Amino acid sequence: MELKEILKFLKLNRGAMILSSILFGIVGVTAFFYVPTKYYANGSLFVKRSIYPYSPDHFTYEGYYGQQAAMAYTNSVIGLIESEDLRSKAIEKFGLEVNEKNLRKFAKKIKATKTGPQLITLTAKGNNAKEAEELWSVVTGATIETVNKINSDGDPYVSISKIIEKPIVKEGYKDAIVFTALGLCFGAFISAFFLAVKNYLKGKK
Repeated sequence: MELKEILKFLKLNRGAMILSSILFGIVGVTAFFYVPTKYYANGSLFVKRSIYPYSPDHFTYEGYYGQQAAMAYTNSVIGLIESEDLRSKAIEKFGLEVNEKNLRKFAKKIKATKTGPQLITLTAKGNNAKEAEELWSVVTGATIETVNKINSDGDPYVSISKIIEKPIVKEGYKDAIVFTALGLCFGAFISAFFLAVKNYLKGKK
């Protein structure tokens, strides 16, 4: 279809497309009020490696390599937070059954980001502020517990700690304009698509 024919098609069917856009725009506005608001709990974890107390060079080599070990271990902690093992622990603490459905569900609710060489920001999503805060606390608690258990038989000088005891909980942002604009665009697209198919089938006959 050439550009001239496309413009002619849009001009002939602009009434139906405008009506469809308005209808879907109303649906978008309605969805803005009915789509549940999500809450996000954010807090950071700091990974460190203590200096050997008996090391005479703790300001030189030991301090440098200790920092390097902590930086490398930070990636492992992120992997641990996002692993099914830790998710299983969180699911159990919530009194839920550990299965594929709940593992996928919790995977969408937990996110760990490396925001510094030894700093991890953990974000937990919930349907309300209490749920988001509780999930964050459960995951951070399970992470620290697991890391301490692993390091008790490995490097006891590596540790992880919370920057703050309670996370900062924020309400998820929703924009009515975005919902409306998406509805308008989707309505125009749907009507144009079906009208084009209708014209094509009509021409075939």
